[in-house]
Amino acid sequence: MSRSMKLGAAFAAMLAGGLACGEPPPPPRPPPAPKPVVAAADETEKPAEPTSIYVYSPVGKRDPFQNVFAVKEVTPVKIPGGKPTPLQRWPIDKLRLSLTVTGTASPMAMVEDPDGRGWSVYLGSFIGQNWGKVTSIQRDQIIITETITDHATGRVYPQTVPLKVVQDAADMASEQQLRDGESLGTAASRGK
Repeated sequence: MSRSMKLGAAFAAMLAGGLACGEPPPPPRPPPAPKPVVAAADETEKPAEPTSIYVYSPVGKRDPFQNVFAVKEVTPVKIPGGKPTPLQRWPIDKLRLSLTVTGTASPMAMVEDPDGRGWSVYLGSFIGQNWGKVTSIQRDQIIITETITDHATGRVYPQTVPLKVVQDAADMASEQQLRDGESLGTAASRGK
């Protein structure tokens, strides 16, 4: 007897055994329901559902393969052919902002160096050892923008450094008096 005949006989025996157990055969499947016919007017009334497709953009995200624990060297960008100004001899944290003049077409500020000399700065003036540029002069501070290069990634990015007016206790007290509505004359004139 061949192998296919043996399998056929075994299959027939299983089939006969299942029918001989007295189980009724399964009922036939019902035919599928017909699809309802939709009028053309119904299709135009339904708005088409928007399909949104997600597209990954790596812009503004960190590189997942970059070593975050690596020490990165950051050096300032040098302007080729530019001669440093006198205020570029000192770092920004050594300079002191004395006063600002705002509300004019060309605002200005006075900055003192560590030697006590005063220097006037305007919008666009270079200040600090990292070629910082004055980008904003406000009532009580100036904003200096430095361009920094990250050597690990080669990326150049701006860094803003605020330089605020330093006030002593007497200045703060006189400002509080002005806020309270008192006049700032001499003691003799206030008594009369």
